[in-house]
Amino acid sequence: MIQDEISIFIFLVILLAAIYYVAHLPYKWTQIIFKAVPTLLFCYFLPSAFVSWGVIDVSKSDLNGSLSKTLLPFCIFYFSLGLPIHQLKKLGKISLLIFFAGSIGVIVGGPISLGISHYFFPESFSAESYKGMATIAGSWIGGTANQMALNAIFTPSADELAKAVTVDVFFGETWLAMLLLLIPFQARINRYFKAKFDDQFLELHWEEHQTHKPFTFLNLLYILGLGFAITQIAQFSATNLVGLGNNEPIFQFLNKSFWVFLLSTISGILLGMTKLRKLYAEGGDVISTMFLYFIIASIGLKISISHLFSTPILLFTGFIWIAIHGLAIFVVGKWLKAPYHYMAIASQANVGGIASTSIVATAFSPKLTPMGIILALLGYAVGTYGGYLSAILMKWISVTY
Repeated sequence: MIQDEISIFIFLVILLAAIYYVAHLPYKWTQIIFKAVPTLLFCYFLPSAFVSWGVIDVSKSDLNGSLSKTLLPFCIFYFSLGLPIHQLKKLGKISLLIFFAGSIGVIVGGPISLGISHYFFPESFSAESYKGMATIAGSWIGGTANQMALNAIFTPSADELAKAVTVDVFFGETWLAMLLLLIPFQARINRYFKAKFDDQFLELHWEEHQTHKPFTFLNLLYILGLGFAITQIAQFSATNLVGLGNNEPIFQFLNKSFWVFLLSTISGILLGMTKLRKLYAEGGDVISTMFLYFIIASIGLKISISHLFSTPILLFTGFIWIAIHGLAIFVVGKWLKAPYHYMAIASQANVGGIASTSIVATAFSPKLTPMGIILALLGYAVGTYGGYLSAILMKWISVTY
């Protein structure tokens, strides 16, 4: 039985490597399996299976706590560092307005869907249900890094988190499929919306993400040094800020984790305006993504598969929630007379991440890929705080009922 944290961590690294190795095998059966079940779910739930089988004993360690404390601020910092502030104005107000409309749809959609579901199925929800749903809000505004940040802030139970992960992945993948399926009908959609086409997006040249810059000893050292320096500064500063607002009920979740992630985000955005931003493209994005998957796998150690579908009503809640997001996107798109590609890319930048947003953007035109990536990075910068606001509203709904 594997018990100490270092051994468990090494096991998880080997497990992640095995999952992705199998996922990329050129066999039909692997393609069918990983198309039906997203790779991310294997990263969450396979570690839980090894705990259930007695291979891993987590009773004497808190690997997730250790990794979240050291690696998650690192990830948040680099995803914020990658946001090209100077390129935002080139996107045009239409794409930004639709993106933030989608974000607001997620923020208000959480409490509305929770309120509706709680009214009809009160026995299926507890006073703590909003904590798991808070992680969905972070994921649907930003991405997995924001989901992990809100998990650290609100600390939902393992069962609530398992349900939230399932809802997040299920509706995230379904929404991506729907956006892609509507592409052949975009001409009809554009006629209905009386869309005005603006070729400004074709003038957006941001090829940084396409530039292959191999790792070197120096840039790898600089990436790790800067990331962990920011993490330590944020941890130290958060200790002094944690007492602010504790006397106000609405600020009761402004704990140390919140301040650490806020400071990491602000540091990333500010340093992203300097020459240090090149470290994101020189490997900071890859290392941060790798660290993020370590955290995901460590969370999987705490999840109970047996309780995964114990509350199917949460799928009903997720359906209402994603529908409100979609309604916000299409209502604002209709008002702005925006073409379908603006709506699809902005929506996926919310609900998905950089990879899936790039897929949607490229499906329209490769020239739209920079737009998708920039909006997805913007989601990483605001996702934790939009999700936090949604969680506060959901807590109010829970208390009201």
